[in-house]
Amino acid sequence: MDHDKSIGITEMRKRKFAHQVDVCVSTDRNAIADSYFNNYSDNLSYEEAFEDLFNGKYILDLIKAIWGPETPYRLLDCGSANGLTLRQFDKLGIEAWGIENNAHIHSKTPEGWRGRNLLGDVLKMPFENGSFEFAYVTCLPYLPEEKIDQALKELFRVCRVGLLFQGVTTDMTEEVIEDYMLFRGLRTFWTYSEWSDAFVRNGFKLAVSNPALLDEIWRIEQETDEDDWNWYPNKESMRYSFFSKP
Repeated sequence: MDHDKSIGITEMRKRKFAHQVDVCVSTDRNAIADSYFNNYSDNLSYEEAFEDLFNGKYILDLIKAIWGPETPYRLLDCGSANGLTLRQFDKLGIEAWGIENNAHIHSKTPEGWRGRNLLGDVLKMPFENGSFEFAYVTCLPYLPEEKIDQALKELFRVCRVGLLFQGVTTDMTEEVIEDYMLFRGLRTFWTYSEWSDAFVRNGFKLAVSNPALLDEIWRIEQETDEDDWNWYPNKESMRYSFFSKP
């Protein structure tokens, strides 16, 4: 996708969903506001909506298809909220850790997971180099554009094998943006290809190039998604969500 077209899609979507833009941005504009988690989906809080919206097996199936590891392995959830994802991952045999910068939602972490769900900043993480085989990343679009490269360098540092980028993009389907109010809290409005460019310039490489592998992860997506519309606009866009370290 060329740069001019990317700008066109982004501006068109920002205008169409203007009622979502700048909603749930914190007063210092460096984080998601507490209200984001209090009314997360369908007038439900994050805790109330979690079980219907998060599927740890889906993440595990994608990792297995792309990189082929056997459990157990270590995974870092960047944007881990109150750590409920860690419990799901643990049941699937994954040693998961989390990092979350919103103190309000982090304070709701169950006692048993407080040792692994850290209140911190993805721009400067308290982990040694190569601490995790994989990273599951949702938080990046909530950072200002000027901080994205720093965050990606940190992710490159702590990750040893691969990264799943599950953040909001401006060329996702209109139905999913509207239904989940996905532009709330966003600071960086980029397309899939623009995010891909950012990952690559910070050392990562695309993990999915084989057409057969792309078909397989699209199959996993289609079999998991129970809605009437697609999260991804097309199969090709999934290619720009998975990155390996060289």
